[in-house]
Amino acid sequence: MEQLQENKPVDVVDELPGDSTAQRLSVGQLLRGGRERAGLSVEEVVGKIKLASRQIEALEADDFQSLPETAFVRGFVRSYAKLLEMDAQPLLDALPGAKPAQVKVDPLHVEAPFPTAWTKRQQSFNLLIAAFLVVLAIAGFAVWQANTTEPVADEQQAQTVADEALVEMSLPLSEQVEMLEGSVVPESGVPDAVAVAQSPEAAAVRTPAGVTQSVAALHLVFDKESWAEIKDRSGKMLSRQVNLPGSELRLEGLAPFELVIGHATAVRLYLRDKPVDLSSYINASSDVARLTLE
Repeated sequence: MEQLQENKPVDVVDELPGDSTAQRLSVGQLLRGGRERAGLSVEEVVGKIKLASRQIEALEADDFQSLPETAFVRGFVRSYAKLLEMDAQPLLDALPGAKPAQVKVDPLHVEAPFPTAWTKRQQSFNLLIAAFLVVLAIAGFAVWQANTTEPVADEQQAQTVADEALVEMSLPLSEQVEMLEGSVVPESGVPDAVAVAQSPEAAAVRTPAGVTQSVAALHLVFDKESWAEIKDRSGKMLSRQVNLPGSELRLEGLAPFELVIGHATAVRLYLRDKPVDLSSYINASSDVARLTLE
């Protein structure tokens, strides 16, 4: 281990303001003077920085041979200077064997706040780009949704598209969509308790095959945000959209109607102005109702 070899006091230049005598004090003299100005005794210093009194006395006497190796002495000086609220670096540089670091300041490479400011501006710009892309994606989805009112030829493909749309939307309906595959859908008509007779206002259209197709009116009232998909007899998609809380949806088409309704417990359904009870068609685990209305 490297050992400090000399007892000779080492002068520290420009450490203290004042006359030239004060500017030629050694490390030990500066420490002792600082202690005395602070009104501390050796015993009080020992209690504050956990050094032995003999070590404090050796430091103040510049008796470095009585102290451990250089690394420990530097630590003692640093702690002592901190206690006395003195700048430790000039004292450390004045220790025997110390090589004061020569700091060369290049005006062209002085650190300035410009890189930090530039980094912040770059981060803000990146956030702005990300926000713009999100808005663009939402707008694209809205346009796509507005243009998907045409009938889908393949019914199975239409159901797949609807389910994927439910999954992709960042709405509270996502948990319901996961349960769509397990929901039970009445295959033919609705229970007698729910079936509603045709009102006098509904028109009857006679087809060449002799089958009567009735034009009927649907009315949905949404108490919460809800997805609704409605097809008529021919498979034409009458509506497929997210409906806002408090909104209503009125449609006319050829019965029977096929409906898929999310958040069904918060939706009121009317066929020909008569209420339809959705409770028997709601999947309890997903709050999704799928039914066919004559």
